[in-house]
Amino acid sequence: MTVSVTIVAILALVVILKEYYSSETTKKFIENEQKKTILEIQKIQESEVRKVVTPIQLQAYERLVLFLERMTPNNLVLRCYQPQMSTQLLKDVMIQNIRDEFEHNLSQQLYISSQAWVYIKNAKEDMINTINSIQAKEGESLSPTAFAGRLFEMLAGKESQIELAQDFLKEEIQKRFQ
Repeated sequence: MTVSVTIVAILALVVILKEYYSSETTKKFIENEQKKTILEIQKIQESEVRKVVTPIQLQAYERLVLFLERMTPNNLVLRCYQPQMSTQLLKDVMIQNIRDEFEHNLSQQLYISSQAWVYIKNAKEDMINTINSIQAKEGESLSPTAFAGRLFEMLAGKESQIELAQDFLKEEIQKRFQ
């Protein structure tokens, strides 16, 4: 009788262990399936976010390259100069134009790297400082046309902050979207 009780006890133990193991296996299987499902959902979400964000990022790069292009001396002078304008007024209008365009594009920094934004700010400040330095050196002695000519001379033959910023943006966009 002790042998049969022992056999029954062993069988009961085997059944309990089998149920426990089966339950643990099922639990692990379910957990793994949940993890897979969560990963798939995250991939779908990331893909959907990229579909929305990528065009916005491209637009930000486009807008900032356009801002830099509009800030070049040729474009800036052509856009701001009016006949009968004083040199002081030309200087003020150019600087205000740069600041207005910069403020208009301020939100674009969300979609580019911090380093790219530093290049943009440096280009803006450099152009404003260059315009102010001409005015400080020459005063009102220059006509608006001569003032514009002096601006062209100061930036001719050297790589400007604008060009550095444009080059950086182009490189960055190429790296991001290869």
